[in-house]
Amino acid sequence: MANAPSKNIKSVNRWSPNPAPVNPEDLPDYLFNELNRLGDILFNLDTFRLEPTNVAPTKPRDGDIRYADGTNWNPGSGQGIYAYIDDGSPSWEKL
Repeated sequence: MANAPSKNIKSVNRWSPNPAPVNPEDLPDYLFNELNRLGDILFNLDTFRLEPTNVAPTKPRDGDIRYADGTNWNPGSGQGIYAYIDDGSPSWEKL
């Protein structure tokens, strides 16, 4: 059974602006595309969709949540969602 088209789109949760156009006539298209990208990011934040992570964060903080891919980064129990807990012996705990 095939996925719904909306489930085949890679989610995006980070935004950095593309370079602004030099030609002022291209500004409407640029703004339209940038606002669409921002809308996608806000949707992903609203639905709390996590990207699989294949590298451990370099500076995790107490309460961080990540989706480990389980291959390149396996915090202990394979693929899944983990929370970083620093209660004297910091570790990633599978949720």
